[in-house]
Amino acid sequence: MFFKMLMIWMILISILISISSNFWFIYWMMLEINLMAFLPIMNNKNISNCNSLITYFVIQSFSSSLFFVGSMMWFTKSMSLFLFIIMISMLIKLAMIPFHFWILLMSESLDLNALLILLTIQKVIPLFILTKIKSEIIIFFSLASSIFGSLMALSSKMIRKIMIFSSISHMGWMTIIINILSNFWIIYLTIYSLILFKFFNLLKKNKVYSISNFFMKKFNTNEKIMLTSSMMSLSGMPPFMGFFMKLISILMIMKISLLITMILVISSLINIYFYMRILSPIFFLLKNFNKNFNIKKMMKTSFTNLNMTMLIMIMSSMMN
Repeated sequence: MFFKMLMIWMILISILISISSNFWFIYWMMLEINLMAFLPIMNNKNISNCNSLITYFVIQSFSSSLFFVGSMMWFTKSMSLFLFIIMISMLIKLAMIPFHFWILLMSESLDLNALLILLTIQKVIPLFILTKIKSEIIIFFSLASSIFGSLMALSSKMIRKIMIFSSISHMGWMTIIINILSNFWIIYLTIYSLILFKFFNLLKKNKVYSISNFFMKKFNTNEKIMLTSSMMSLSGMPPFMGFFMKLISILMIMKISLLITMILVISSLINIYFYMRILSPIFFLLKNFNKNFNIKKMMKTSFTNLNMTMLIMIMSSMMN
């Protein structure tokens, strides 16, 4: 446990060094350190986990090599082709469509802690590198990820795969925000990570791994409230926190293109649908809700969320 915590600190240090540097060689070095530090975190002493370790190592090494070659060639000749190679290498690391197959192969053998880090912290350096690249081509990958990530989640029954497809959809939002030269993606990723952290804690506590588990588990009232708020926030349902981060994103993207905004709104509606489908067992099996409902506690939580929302909106306006 101590060794894994040490590796998490190594990942955080590599992220801090990357965002404080302006050299492409440092980015490549931090990507490699990030890769080597995450491998022990993935190891859960399971035979089926070996395939995931090998898959992750091969894919990440390939994308890092692609990034190294592309950046070196770009400094030599400054051709747009080499910037495209760098962009593709980062899209592979982000597991965006159509480079998402490797993360699906790993989903079942990873524990929830490793999957949480993979979907949140591990995305920081590739997203930061994409801020250094201005390319209109990335919009097509972003829109494809936001739409197809939402559509593929509809046919998934396992919670882990649903979270992966949801993450792919959110990555589409963040890369579009990056492409319009806004720093709001940092706040977007931070809010998304916090919501996902709370949701994964609830899943681990109740040992929920598929949609069918929601019918068999008996949640108490507080857990039902937390699950509902977390999943509605992930989907972007108002008035939860996830809605405000998407609303601010839409207001910024509308200034660039209405078509892109419409596609993103459609993907968000699809997200709301499949999260509501997951939550339906909780709604139908809700018993004695009014008896156990703590209105004072919920009012306090609502005011806290409102204050956080106002703070984030002020920060985003300052950053833009």
